[in-house]
Amino acid sequence: MSRAGWCIFRRSKLQVRAVNYKKFLPFLLAFVLPIIAIYAWWGGFSSVDIKEGVRGPYTYAYLEHRGDYSKLPELAEEARGLLKDSKVAYGLPITVLYSNPDLVDVGKRRSRTGYLVGVGVKVRAPLQIDRLPARPVLIATVRAGPLLAPSRAYPALDRYRQARGGGILMPTVEIFEPSGTLLRMGVLTVEMPRP
Repeated sequence: MSRAGWCIFRRSKLQVRAVNYKKFLPFLLAFVLPIIAIYAWWGGFSSVDIKEGVRGPYTYAYLEHRGDYSKLPELAEEARGLLKDSKVAYGLPITVLYSNPDLVDVGKRRSRTGYLVGVGVKVRAPLQIDRLPARPVLIATVRAGPLLAPSRAYPALDRYRQARGGGILMPTVEIFEPSGTLLRMGVLTVEMPRP
């Protein structure tokens, strides 16, 4: 085949590909772009800021949990309902994770979830009160939806610790601060013990 013939063949092949892309353009506009836009709005592309600091003390009312961490949002709602029924003033949601999900089987994972409360507050069972003292921690913050934010914060913490010869340390403390508006996602803060 001559060089001129090859160019014509190649040019016609490109024209065929251009026609195929035109067929997928409506699909991209109708399905893929909205999914990417929603993922971005939820904070899927948000950066995670990591710094060292001292956090605490915290007093919180909580429900104890053993098992799958995906059940924690439901348990937090239950804790909120119990606090409301008891007419106890509460603040931001807090979760304390004791088990690393990479190392502990789902059924054996331990955690606590609840809400920050004032010092000296009394609660009724099944709620309990605990106090976390001030302590040195690594602080990861990310602006994202409450279900997506941990999947952004923990890998960033793991990369940070891996670069320094370590890994995720437990227990971690998660505090989610809602934005107060539908147009903006809240901020998740993950506190991990500093080695």
